[in-house]
Amino acid sequence: MEIHINEKLRALRKQKNVTQEELAQHLGITPQSVGKWERGEGFPDITLLPKIAFYFDVTIDALLCVDQVKIEETIAAYRQQSTICKQNGENEKNLKIWEQAYKEFPNDCRVMEELMFAVNRDAVYPCPKEKADRIIALGEAILQKSTDTRQRENAIMQLAYTYNGIDTEKALHYADMAGNFNVTREDLRSSILDGEEGVKACQTYLMSLIHTAAMTASGMTSKVQFSPKEVIEAYQFAIDILFRLYSDGNLGFYHYDVSYYYYKIAAQYAALSDREHTLKALTESCRHAIKDSTLHDMTYTAPMVNRMQYHKSNTSKNYTGNSCNLRLKALEDRQFDFIREEDAFNQIIADLEKYAELI
Repeated sequence: MEIHINEKLRALRKQKNVTQEELAQHLGITPQSVGKWERGEGFPDITLLPKIAFYFDVTIDALLCVDQVKIEETIAAYRQQSTICKQNGENEKNLKIWEQAYKEFPNDCRVMEELMFAVNRDAVYPCPKEKADRIIALGEAILQKSTDTRQRENAIMQLAYTYNGIDTEKALHYADMAGNFNVTREDLRSSILDGEEGVKACQTYLMSLIHTAAMTASGMTSKVQFSPKEVIEAYQFAIDILFRLYSDGNLGFYHYDVSYYYYKIAAQYAALSDREHTLKALTESCRHAIKDSTLHDMTYTAPMVNRMQYHKSNTSKNYTGNSCNLRLKALEDRQFDFIREEDAFNQIIADLEKYAELI
């Protein structure tokens, strides 16, 4: 956010409750000159800067917004460090970065927003009290201070998620503050834009809709006690709709999701002691984990998403290692002991170990 001298001058004048004419008279110039400065059509002569700064009892640096520039540069540096941490899954280090930034800029909503997300990076449900208290305090402060739509949306989302499992009434209060599903930014942009921009907006919206539908279907299984077959159906539905969108099998970023969904299906088949289908689902989970772990920047190729791109630099994770590490850890669970001696199971382990990162 760049603050120009015209904005600073106007703010100082209003703060001191003086007119353009009064300032002009003090400086020995015409009111029209002050008007041009405040409209950004010109700048004060350098010889006038000390006199203007003295009149408003500020430093020349403050008048020229040098302090604000330094703030912007410092926050940008924190963000750069944070991006690296989030890409590497270094949650504790990322939290320390934003704790330090918050000490320096406790009233900056951007810093509060980043700290709010950093505190909740582990996404444990329900949120532990100490973390919950911090997230709630930061989220409510953002809602009080910020007029930025995205910041407010993120605060509302975090408050709803944090209160979930702690105070349902308050969770629903914040949930009801969010926008209606029928009126979303993505929906409106896809309706308004034409040409290539319109196609990209539609594809962005489609990706969001399908991903949301897949997560909703899988999330439904945690609401009540479903049978293993019902859980399998929910996760298979999530997989099917993702493959319908990414019809050529080039799922890009969503190989991670499909790997997880197949793992959950395998766990249900394991509960049924179904060796064949457990191994089949685990094999698919492994295959997609490897694809995710070896993924590079790319353009999606299926017809409905062929304007969309994947850039690894734009992603983050809340774990160290890669998808293969996650699956290897999950396969240590005793529920898979009944197939642990199977050749197919050991081949899955070997394949995952080949692509797992050393951590």
